[in-house]
Amino acid sequence: MNRRSAWERVQIDIKYVPEECIQFGTHDQKYYQITALDEYTRKRVLRIADEKSTYQTAKFLENLEKELGFDIKKVQTDNGKEFTNSESDKKTLFELKLEEKGIEYGTTRPYSPWENGKVERSHRLDSKYYADKKFKSKEELLRAIKKYNTRYNNISRKVLGFKSPNEVLKEYKENQ
Repeated sequence: MNRRSAWERVQIDIKYVPEECIQFGTHDQKYYQITALDEYTRKRVLRIADEKSTYQTAKFLENLEKELGFDIKKVQTDNGKEFTNSESDKKTLFELKLEEKGIEYGTTRPYSPWENGKVERSHRLDSKYYADKKFKSKEELLRAIKKYNTRYNNISRKVLGFKSPNEVLKEYKENQ
């Protein structure tokens, strides 16, 4: 697939925030990072959630297009229960929110993480980021993730011809 055909296609996935990073009293509360990554610009949106659920992923979709800066045509996820209900025909809150927004939805084949490879690769970078982090409060975690994501979207990348995701998005909009 060339980069042009990837425009307005977004991969979404969720990962655990490593427990060793959380240095504040959580009472066994786990935190999750929801990641959306545009296949063309590689622009990312990150959100921290306190549960892995279709409620949280549906809520994530509410402002996603505004945060990315364009209308999304298609979303792709893995088959996680936080996205889809593969055991019945009943749609999840996430799927209903996509339908409400008029966004096409597709899932990867089971046990095929390479089909969501761009977002999976970005999660490998995130694992390196979290490796030496210690957050003393939830607010500190949220601020750090916001700063980290802003930096990510403003760093030039070889795959983008040494432009940042924000520069590629700006150029694309100017040429429309």
